[in-house]
This record gives sequence, C-alpha cells and structure tokens, in this order.
Amino acid sequence: MIETKVPKLITIENSLETNAQILDSSHWGEDFSWEQLQSISYYFKAYAAEKGTVIYQEGDIGTSMGIIVKGAIGVYKSNRKISTLRVGRTFGEMSVIDAQPRSATARAEGETVFLSMDKASMLILADKQPALAFKIIWNISRALSQRLRLTSSQLSEFLESNTI
Repeated sequence: MIETKVPKLITIENSLETNAQILDSSHWGEDFSWEQLQSISYYFKAYAAEKGTVIYQEGDIGTSMGIIVKGAIGVYKSNRKISTLRVGRTFGEMSVIDAQPRSATARAEGETVFLSMDKASMLILADKQPALAFKIIWNISRALSQRLRLTSSQLSEFLESNTI
C-alpha cells in the first residue's frame, strides 16, 4: 500500500506584536488604531499551509474565519473553483456568525499563511471589549455584504445572457 502525504495546517507561534503588524498590513489596519490591533491580535492564531492543504471542507461545521497574510486560497463549490482569494482578504466569516456547515471548500493555492479567529475567541473578546468585537463584526458584515452584491450582479448578468 502506497501512503500518500496529506498536507496539514501548521501552527505558527507569533508574538502578539507580530500578529498586530500582520493585521495592520491587511485591510483591517485601516479600520483599527494600533492599540486596537494590539488588543485584538491576542484573539488570532497564525497558520501556514502548503499548496493543496484543505483549510475548510465544504459541508463541515466550522466556527472560524481567516485573513490571508501570504499566498492565496482557492474557494471550491462542489469541487469546482469559484474564486481565488489573495493577501488581505478574509474567508470563512459566515461560520463565525452562524456556525453552520461550510458553504465551500477553502484550499491553499500555494504556500499560504493566514491569521484565524474562532467564534469562542470572538465571544471572549465581546465579553471583555464589546466595542472592538462590534467593530470586527461590522467588518465581517461589510465583507459579506460586498460579496452578496457581487454575487447578485453576476447572477443578474448570467440570467440576462441566458435569456433570449
């Protein structure tokens, strides 16, 4: 029997300062002060993934989201690639909010590094610093709204091009 290597996520032990610097270099840096980034960096964990590593599997119950720091993540629906997310983009946000099955698979497209926050950490943050937690939820809501608008536009174009 030939054993195949299944790529796994690798936990990176970053300092809180490093996580804050990473968040600052993403789009999140625009919405938070340096002090706020330092506060929320405690609630994020850093991970590395080599090409092909499945980060989230469609249908799995999930409770975490990620922010891409390096590399790219392919998003797959029914094993069909529907999007590629690059540095600074978030993924998996819906699961932090609703803890429902993942709507798609997220797979590293190359050597990828991302920060992840789970629902438990979000709830602790909400208890300790509600204003910061609200700001994160606001950013998540804005990202989901933008994606829904894009999807609606694409669906409209698709429907228009397929009617005679």
